[in-house]
Amino acid sequence: MRRCELVDWLGPRCHGPVELRVPAVARHLVTVRMITQNVAENEGFDPDEVTDLVLAVDEACASLIRASVPGALLTCRLSIAFGALRAEASTTTVTDGIPSQQSFGWRMLGTVTDSLSAWRYEFDPQRGVDRVVHIDFAKQAARRMAR
Repeated sequence: MRRCELVDWLGPRCHGPVELRVPAVARHLVTVRMITQNVAENEGFDPDEVTDLVLAVDEACASLIRASVPGALLTCRLSIAFGALRAEASTTTVTDGIPSQQSFGWRMLGTVTDSLSAWRYEFDPQRGVDRVVHIDFAKQAARRMAR
């Protein structure tokens, strides 16, 4: 069962979600990065924050692509709520494990984002398969924290 999140409520200070589904292959990362950059810039994130977000989305999606089954779809969902951009990426993986929290990529994700989590969903009825791994993170826009 999916848990409701505050970001799922679309109110006056919330935008999105923007959801993109592409084949889980590296050549589609450029599209995911460009959309992330556009969403972050349109929401007023400063250039350093935009770079952090693009880097984080790229790393999360690349790690999922490396573990994906042939023919899998990569889903990336971007939502804005109260000055924070939340990204959710998922795909069906060959292994049933989540990314190692000791890896360089995971540590980098933790450094450039404000919150980070990963989990495996045992069965995804929408995809009709198991071993769907999710990576979620959020970043608050610095200029909006004081509001």
